[in-house]
Amino acid sequence: MDLQSIEPNPPSSMTMQPALLGPSPALGSTPIPVSTSYNPHAQEPKVSLPDKFDGTRSHFRGFINQIKLIIRLQPQRYPDDFRRVGLVGTLLSGPAQAWFAPLIETSSPLLDNFDDFLKEFEATFGETDRRRSALTKLYSLHQGMRAVSVYASEFRQLACDVQWDGQALCDHFRRGLRSDIKNLMLNFPEPTSLSQAISQAVSCDNRLFELRQEERTTSGPQYIPRSAPMVRSQVLVRTPTLVSSSTPTTDSPVPMEIDRARLQPLTDAQRHYRRVNGLCLYCGASTHMIRNCPIKGTRRPLYSANTIEGPRLPENDNVRPQ
Repeated sequence: MDLQSIEPNPPSSMTMQPALLGPSPALGSTPIPVSTSYNPHAQEPKVSLPDKFDGTRSHFRGFINQIKLIIRLQPQRYPDDFRRVGLVGTLLSGPAQAWFAPLIETSSPLLDNFDDFLKEFEATFGETDRRRSALTKLYSLHQGMRAVSVYASEFRQLACDVQWDGQALCDHFRRGLRSDIKNLMLNFPEPTSLSQAISQAVSCDNRLFELRQEERTTSGPQYIPRSAPMVRSQVLVRTPTLVSSSTPTTDSPVPMEIDRARLQPLTDAQRHYRRVNGLCLYCGASTHMIRNCPIKGTRRPLYSANTIEGPRLPENDNVRPQ
């Protein structure tokens, strides 16, 4: 067999693993094995590209971490520095794209050196002093009304840039929690690591959330049927009645005069509500419509001190005796 006719195997993932990315504690330093078959993209997973980076400083770190993860997952798709830099360049917009454009127009050497490109990119859009910036943010970081998981995620990211031991991180993490979470964590043993402290806080937050859900279910507002009118125009009130000694005293409810009950016209929402629920547009009753309303058109005099009538005299009382 002629040895020269044997086609050499394609380069393995071990030789193509980008050493310039360096070991990552989050991803591990072990290279990702890929298939050495003829099809180079057979075993590489499909990944989604991140959103375009527009130069916002707070988004720089997450964007670069996603780029490094894509290169680790697809080493054969981006085997050299030029393709890795090109991957970043296609995901830029706004001021970041304006910064990258001169590199293409002048064929900058940075296009062929991914390490130097990242240094220049971070110097322009990244944090200049990560440690000092992380310390400032950690001192003012509190949970507030957010979930513990959201607070813990932000705390973990900032903790990567400070040189604190595990006990200092646990104490500072608990200091930023809400009071109800810290009180409930007293039932747990003292955490020995940041991961344990976060796990305890998340468990307490979940228990409090379940308790609030149960309270809303048991003590929630009662259901009111939609068909029942919520406000009726005909209101029964007790009005004091001045009568003479010959008139019997009564304390029964008297219907209020309809003009007094409707000092203001109906709003559009009230009119729509009565039409939808089949109520009388005049008095709000559900037993008839406005054309058959027994109250419409009637006028009942108001009781007042000026309209008090005394007991009626017999017809012949005004005749003088002879």
